[in-house]
Amino acid sequence: MRLKYCLIVVAVLLGSTPLAADDLTGSDRFLCSATQALGCIDGAECYAVPLRDINLPEFIEIDLEQGTLSTTEASKENRTTVIKHQAREDGLLYLQGLQLERAFSIVIGETTGRLSATIVTDGIGVVVFGVCTPMPTSS
Repeated sequence: MRLKYCLIVVAVLLGSTPLAADDLTGSDRFLCSATQALGCIDGAECYAVPLRDINLPEFIEIDLEQGTLSTTEASKENRTTVIKHQAREDGLLYLQGLQLERAFSIVIGETTGRLSATIVTDGIGVVVFGVCTPMPTSS
């Protein structure tokens, strides 16, 4: 019941807060940034989580051609994750993968640039919301 309540609160907050995002239609490379996160532990309450507390990079580069999620060069973190599955369907982009005993699933609205993601491991889940913008094409 508390999880349902938390999800409703998050939905209301998102509905009342405009997010700055861009149309990603036709783009295969984009930059995304998390705006908020909600952490849940099995058998306990869900709660808002500061992004810095979950070791989430400020920006993620998504490259569909390479099939990767990466930190930006400016972050100096040099982190890359392989996207195991990707699909585009009905205006949504679906990305899934595994890394370090965690599974992730990301859904991005192509026309809105809004990102919703989950990162889960045994007994712990994090829901992340964010925004994306197309990256310039390389020449």
